[in-house]
Amino acid sequence: MEQKAKKQKLLRDYGYPEKAIPRLMEEISSMDYEKLEKLILPYNDITSAKS
Repeated sequence: MEQKAKKQKLLRDYGYPEKAIPRLMEEISSMDYEKLEKLILPYNDITSAKS
């Protein structure tokens, strides 16, 4: 699987909103998959802290 597809799958698996994925993909375009995997949190973990 190519890097871009792996990154999109990771964002979807982590629960990021579908509308946000294109913008996030632009922001993480220069980042390799392994670094991204270690850096981001599942979307629900991020949003639950704001409640």
